[in-house]
Amino acid sequence: MARLQSEQESTPLNMKRSLAFVLVLSVAAGNLFGQAELVKERAKRQRDINNEQQGIAPPPPSAPAPQPGTPPPAPAVGPRTINPAQQLNIDKLQTDLVAIPAGSPVTPEQKQRLQADFLLLAKGATKPSKESLTRLTDDLSSALADKNVSVKDHAQLAKNLNIILNNGGLSAPQATTFVTATQGILKAAGVADADLQTIGKDLKAIVTEIQNGKPRLFQ
Repeated sequence: MARLQSEQESTPLNMKRSLAFVLVLSVAAGNLFGQAELVKERAKRQRDINNEQQGIAPPPPSAPAPQPGTPPPAPAVGPRTINPAQQLNIDKLQTDLVAIPAGSPVTPEQKQRLQADFLLLAKGATKPSKESLTRLTDDLSSALADKNVSVKDHAQLAKNLNIILNNGGLSAPQATTFVTATQGILKAAGVADADLQTIGKDLKAIVTEIQNGKPRLFQ
């Protein structure tokens, strides 16, 4: 009888201990989850700061589609928040793009300057490969040197290229909108369709390289 009474008295005590243990585990798990969310939010804020410094402002997802037959509008950029040093790099790229005259052969020096501009612009943790930048340099410079090409907005072209080379803070679909916008500028300038497709392929390859190299947190 005494043994039965002892077992009956210990049962509520054991249940209380079990409940207390479960409560401690729940609190610990909640703390770990909260810390993980805090780290994630801090990383996202840092990503947004980096985007602003590079002049990246993703287009709104609900933006209306352009009318058929018209080049897509250039996505928005943030010139007032861009890092001044990066703006100088963008300005240099613009200058070197203007220096490639239509109807004249591209010199090795012009290609070297253009590729150096691309290398200088790429500031993200994941950078485009040298091979990808070489292909883009060759194809873009050749297209701009065609006698029938006349670019009206070298500044926007340079801004778009800067964002594509630093697209790690964007999603893949957002980055692709800048590729499309860049093709729109070149199409309006008179670049042949075959060249547009080649340059678009080069730019998409760069987007893929950077997107695949991003930390899983941002994929």
